[in-house]
Amino acid sequence: MNPYDESAEDVPVEDIRMKIQLLVDNELPESEIERVLEEIQGSYEYREEYAELLRLRRRLAAGPVPPVSSDWLTKAQRRISRRLSQGIGTTLLIGSYVALLGYALFTFFSDPDVPRPVAMLVALGAAGIVALLANAIADRVRERKTDRYREITR
Repeated sequence: MNPYDESAEDVPVEDIRMKIQLLVDNELPESEIERVLEEIQGSYEYREEYAELLRLRRRLAAGPVPPVSSDWLTKAQRRISRRLSQGIGTTLLIGSYVALLGYALFTFFSDPDVPRPVAMLVALGAAGIVALLANAIADRVRERKTDRYREITR
């Protein structure tokens, strides 16, 4: 049996290609490097792809940094104003929902005809919504701070 034959437990082709790219970019975890190198050694196609990516990396590293165009700077400034207006809009939207929810809860709890257990359940539900909202906002802020690719333009 040929040791380079594909077996059922082998990694899918696209996954190997992504791992080759990660290896070239020095982003592959050490625990996976040996497995990926074995896959590269066992396939002519993977060896060629790996070699091409290494050549491309060397060419890019040796080349001059392209100048920043004025068009790019204009787009970047628009992105900054867009992010600012988006942040203000999001804050106003969330603030209006919180104020509306607060007013609804205030009028609900100030009504003497509402049974005590119903009022308690509504209060617990509102607290759950606020906790989930706070958690979602905190996750988004944390994600934005740790995004490795935020400087890459689309």
